[in-house]
Amino acid sequence: MTASLRHWLSSLRPKSLAISRGEMLRATSGATLGVLVTSSLSLYFADFAQTHHWLVASLAASSLLVFLLPTSPLAQPWNILAGNMVGALTGISCAVLLPHPIAAISTAVCTAMLLMLALRCVHPPSIAMAVFPALNGIQDYDFALFPVLFDSCVLVLLGVLYNRLTGVRYPPAHSSHVPSTPSSARFIDQDYDAALSHYNQTLNISHDDLKKLVSFVHQSAFRRNLDTRRCATLMNTEPVATRADMPLQQAWDLMRERNIKALPVLDPGKQVIGILTLSDFLRSAGLDKPDTLRQRLRHFLTPRRTPAPTVAQIMTTPVATANQNMSVADLIPLFSQGRHRHMPIVDEQQRLVGMITQSDLMLDLYRILQPPAR
Repeated sequence: MTASLRHWLSSLRPKSLAISRGEMLRATSGATLGVLVTSSLSLYFADFAQTHHWLVASLAASSLLVFLLPTSPLAQPWNILAGNMVGALTGISCAVLLPHPIAAISTAVCTAMLLMLALRCVHPPSIAMAVFPALNGIQDYDFALFPVLFDSCVLVLLGVLYNRLTGVRYPPAHSSHVPSTPSSARFIDQDYDAALSHYNQTLNISHDDLKKLVSFVHQSAFRRNLDTRRCATLMNTEPVATRADMPLQQAWDLMRERNIKALPVLDPGKQVIGILTLSDFLRSAGLDKPDTLRQRLRHFLTPRRTPAPTVAQIMTTPVATANQNMSVADLIPLFSQGRHRHMPIVDEQQRLVGMITQSDLMLDLYRILQPPAR
C-alpha cells in the first residue's frame, strides 16, 4: 500500500466527539424521550384527525439535533417549525402538480432547499419532510398541520423543557455582551462575521458560539503559556535590598544611584520583613501639603539633632511575597491586590532570592500574546 493511499484512508477515519459520556447520555435520553412523547401524542390524536399518516420519520432526525446539538443554528425553533412546514407544503404541492414520483421528489428537494435558504430556516430533516408527501402521493394540505406542525411544536416544547432542566439553554441566549478576555480585546463582531463568511457555506456554529469558542481558546492558551513559566525564570536574581535600621538618606541615595523604585527590607537572616518604595517616601514627606515635592523631601531627609529617620519608620509591612516556584499565572492576582508594583521573590525559607516588577510581568505577557512573526 502506497503512502498516499494510507494517508487518504487515514483521513477517512472519523474523529471522536469532544463530549463527555454524561453529555452523551443526557442527549440520548432527551432524544428518546422526545420521540416517545411526540409519537405517543401524535398517535393518540391521529384518531381525531382521521388521518393515516400520523408520524413522519424525519422528526427523529430533528430530535437528534434538538438534544445533541441544541446550540446549532440548524436546530433552533424557527428552523424546525418553519423548515418542516416549508418541506411539507412543498412536497404536497409537487405531489399535486407532478404526477411522476421522480419529478415530484426532485422538484420538492430543490424548491424546499431554495425556500429554506431564502427564509433562513435551513433544517436538514425538512428535506426528508419534503420527500415524504412527494413520494407517497399525499395531496391533502391538512398533512402540513397534522402531523407535521403538531409534531414539530411538541418536539420544540420538549426540547426547551428538557434541555433547560438538564442545564442546557435552548434556544441559546443571543447577547452582544462578551466578558472581557484577551480575545474580546483583539476581535470585534465584524471579525467573527468575516470568519464565518470566509467559508462561503453554512457552518454548524452560530456567531455567539464562535465568540465563546475563540474566547475559551485564548484563555486556555494564555493559561497554558503562563503555567509553564515560573517566577524564578522571570525575576531579577540580583535584587538590591536594605536593612530596617538603614538611615533614610542612605536608602534614598541608594535608590537614586541604582535607578530603582523599591527596596526589599531584610532582617539579619535575609528574610523579607517589609518593602520601601517611592510611595512610602512621598507619603511620609507630606506630598499633600502646599510646599513643593523637592522641598518636602529635602526637609524630611535632612538630619536633625534627633536621630536620623530610618527605613523602619516608613517602610510598608507586612509585605506580599511570592515563591520562586510559583507560576506566573498565580502571580498576576498578587499584583492586582493592593496595587503592588514590586514583588519580592523568596525561597522555601522565606529568604529573598529575586525581585519581579510590574513592568517585568507586562513585558513577559506581551511576549506571550504578541502575534507570531510571519
